[in-house]
Amino acid sequence: MAVCLQYQSVYVKREAAVVSLRVQIVAAVALLLVLGARVWVKLEATDLGYQLARERSRTIELDMERRELELQRSVLLRPDALSASARKMAHLEEHMAERSFRVAY
Repeated sequence: MAVCLQYQSVYVKREAAVVSLRVQIVAAVALLLVLGARVWVKLEATDLGYQLARERSRTIELDMERRELELQRSVLLRPDALSASARKMAHLEEHMAERSFRVAY
């Protein structure tokens, strides 16, 4: 496809853009504020990530402790363990058939 350059202005004369010092200072301050906000957001995100990792590890530790306590509870609530601890606390002895007698009305 051929383009005729005679009718197109290829070279544009740019006029010198004059921007006042006040506009330049406002633009620089705005740029610094935006960049500072981006850095602050990144720092907060990183801090939040560290907090999340700490809470995850704490959750895992608490779950392990809960499992261990449930295991201890199940061992302590077994019937043989309950009868052994009751005998120990009440200073009872094992049931002996020869020492038992039946009472009839």
